[in-house]
Amino acid sequence: MEIIESIVTSNPCYTAGKKIAVKGLVLHSVGCPQPSAEVFVKQFNSAAAKVCVHAFIDANTGKVYQTLPWDYKAWHCGGNANSTHIGVEMCEPNCIKYTGGATFTCSDETKAKEMVMRTIDSAAELFAFLCAKYGLDPLADGVIISHKEGHDRGVASGHGDPDHLFRQLNMNFTMDDFRKKVAQILERKV
Repeated sequence: MEIIESIVTSNPCYTAGKKIAVKGLVLHSVGCPQPSAEVFVKQFNSAAAKVCVHAFIDANTGKVYQTLPWDYKAWHCGGNANSTHIGVEMCEPNCIKYTGGATFTCSDETKAKEMVMRTIDSAAELFAFLCAKYGLDPLADGVIISHKEGHDRGVASGHGDPDHLFRQLNMNFTMDDFRKKVAQILERKV
């Protein structure tokens, strides 16, 4: 896993400098067909930005672009988890086209699955690193959640990401699988 420090120093989340006690991690996906993390880094490095996350994962390369210090408060989930969880966005394949809400069509399912798995693999490595850094158990309840799961728990706004990618691309992959993957990586590093 390669982490590229790309701190968005103009973003209000950075300039506010509010810290959090990290209790968990939220996995997001960007919700638009844009595989390049650099596009989002440029967009979020603005005083006019209304939201921010701690990192973006590029769908073309799997590289992680860290946009905030890990312990800074970010506005990534529209709920209480902003004050307790690190938020990471997976960039999405450019071969999908959203048709409404979290529903999309896909012109190249094989390519899309490869790109999503690339971001999942990098996210799992990153989450294992962050679990080690903050002493988090990836299998404990509420430690690693998706934005959708955050909404279901009442700590995030109503989104379906990234679960909608797994389901609509017929990936036979769930957030439970993701948590297990993080735990396996963490176990190998110990």
